[in-house]
Amino acid sequence: MGKSKSDLYTWDQAKEILVSFIEKENLGKGDSGPVKTSEDLLNALFKSAGGQKKDQTWPEEVDFDTLEEKLEDRMQQHTTIQVAGVGAITRKGPPMSIAVSLSRKGAHNVTRICNLEAYGLDPEAMGDELKRKLNCTVYIEDMPGKNVKEKMLQLQGHVDQELAQYLETKYGITKKFLEVK
Repeated sequence: MGKSKSDLYTWDQAKEILVSFIEKENLGKGDSGPVKTSEDLLNALFKSAGGQKKDQTWPEEVDFDTLEEKLEDRMQQHTTIQVAGVGAITRKGPPMSIAVSLSRKGAHNVTRICNLEAYGLDPEAMGDELKRKLNCTVYIEDMPGKNVKEKMLQLQGHVDQELAQYLETKYGITKKFLEVK
């Protein structure tokens, strides 16, 4: 259909491409009723690399709902997040929430903040700003694990409420995108 596999499409756009392919190839009536399967349709939606069994048969006609399910299974989910003052960030997978955990480290209360990069926020710059705004000690460290680029921001004290208010006023990130533990 002249579309690239590497481009990102919304679910409606992907469904529209499927419907236009079905109509162009005269395989059915678009998004309703039974659809005849062609070799291209079978290769794109039913056959997976190395997943065929010997003597496996493929359907000659399927319902459009089945095609939709197969299309959804074959697609990778991407999430685009628009943050005020930062711009749009597109990542693979479902949307991540900013993880905020409250704990004690020795005699000190600590607030840890993770997944800031998913929203296009720089932990170092945000740490400097929060240090002045909340008048607390800030420590930035790498997330645990190998080959991890993300950083974790640690703030002295239990400042989850102040952090939520700061993110909403400065970046428009509401509390529903925060996961407080």
